[in-house]
Amino acid sequence: MARLTVQPENRSYPLSATVSLLNTLLRNSHPIQHKCGGKTQCGTCRIRILEGSRFLNPVGENELNRLGQENLAAGLRLACQTFAYGDVSIEIPKD
Repeated sequence: MARLTVQPENRSYPLSATVSLLNTLLRNSHPIQHKCGGKTQCGTCRIRILEGSRFLNPVGENELNRLGQENLAAGLRLACQTFAYGDVSIEIPKD
């Protein structure tokens, strides 16, 4: 089974390709901001992809509009819009 690993805590959780990374984190009681409840309206659930980007769904128009090309190029994604079908390692930015 694929796993989501959160750094620098090195916490690892099983993940499903049908569950967003945000919901995977919440189901495992891992703290992450998510003011809009996963509706792509606030951008507070930003994560940085460290490894495994090839296993992620493509960036959608709403996510692109919320983050911008520069942030996407820097490895940022919105956890509420990101799904993975293989092992992924992330960090949750403090800012």
